[in-house]
Amino acid sequence: MTAGKGSDRSAEFEIRRPEVSARGAADPDLAPSESQPPGPSAPSGPHGAWSFDLSRLLRAAWSERLRLLRLHGAVAVLAVAVVFLLPRWYTSSVTLVPAPSDGMALDFSGIGQGLGGASLSLGGAPTPQDQLKMVATSRAVADSIVKRFDLVRRWKAKRREQARDKLAEHTTVTTPKEGQLVIAVEAQSPALARDMAAAYATFAASEAVRLKTSLATQRRFYLEARLRELEGGISQASDRVRVFEEQHGAVALPEQTKETMEAAGTLEAQVALLETELAAARRYFTDEAPQVNQLRDRIAELNRQIDRLARHGGTMLLKGQELPALKQEYLQLTREQMSLTAVSELLRRVYEQARVEEANPVPSFSLLDAADLPERHSRPKRAMTVALALVLTMAASLGYLQWRGGNTVASLPGTPHIREGAGELREGKRAA
Repeated sequence: MTAGKGSDRSAEFEIRRPEVSARGAADPDLAPSESQPPGPSAPSGPHGAWSFDLSRLLRAAWSERLRLLRLHGAVAVLAVAVVFLLPRWYTSSVTLVPAPSDGMALDFSGIGQGLGGASLSLGGAPTPQDQLKMVATSRAVADSIVKRFDLVRRWKAKRREQARDKLAEHTTVTTPKEGQLVIAVEAQSPALARDMAAAYATFAASEAVRLKTSLATQRRFYLEARLRELEGGISQASDRVRVFEEQHGAVALPEQTKETMEAAGTLEAQVALLETELAAARRYFTDEAPQVNQLRDRIAELNRQIDRLARHGGTMLLKGQELPALKQEYLQLTREQMSLTAVSELLRRVYEQARVEEANPVPSFSLLDAADLPERHSRPKRAMTVALALVLTMAASLGYLQWRGGNTVASLPGTPHIREGAGELREGKRAA
């Protein structure tokens, strides 16, 4: 009975064998091999690895063109519906520029022309553009806008801090050009965007005025204290000169002595100015800051020049040590008096300027471009959103077709029947 079954299977295999041989002759890759055991087929491509076949992918896309068209049409309709349902945001902006003179730093430029062009300024301070940006992005300005437009209720925030954070998300502060500051605000209505941008300029101006007034007040207090000290020093120096002249009956000194005193007094005045600048700098910087070290070096250099003048003199100037003791003492007294008087005159000018700025503060910036009413919404970008959705859908569709084509090589027409017939033929031979 077993032999009969074997004969039937052998006959069946003999019937199928010509079909297998014919297909194997047509396609050598599909011919059965005695050394290849039956089992799952290897992936297509060179060396049995996955490969990208553009022509096969295009054929698959063409065969599925109706499905792809329906899919892309549905995605396009859905994307259009979504972008039209999203809320529209409008953006309005203002452009601010720093004023020519903002008064934010202690600057004596142009005042000390009588001291050989010496000027008193705090180096390393923020630029006017940086100062303007700090004012525009300050919490005080944000709180004023939140309160003006009732953003806590409008945006349904639980706290003012949340409304302030959301305002920061919808506000952009940029510096596209040197000296310019652009504040752009977006809102869900054109009028609100315009009003909020204009409010930024208004509240930034008020905060800048407040800051400028505060700095002018601090500078005035400092200069008042310094002037009181100088007045006391001048009074004491004048008393000492008067006592010296009364005791010794001093008269007018030679012209060279006068020139020596003037040169020494000029150097002393420069030292006093730099000491004033050093005291002001220590209010803003640490003792190890480069600005403070630079001022110390300049003061030390001027002191060396004063000592050299006293010891060696200069062109058309007498040596201090060559003057009689009486004249030397008189020189010291008058030099101190002249230097204190020169410093007092300079600081008094700055003091008057600080008083004017405190009484009449002006904004430290100007409005270059006012806020306008936006005519078009800034987001969402409808055309870009729909195009991006279609591109992503197309890429996903082609990727799926490529993946499906790589995993269905074994199901190509004729391949399973050939391998099944080859396997049964080998089994029949073993049974025979």
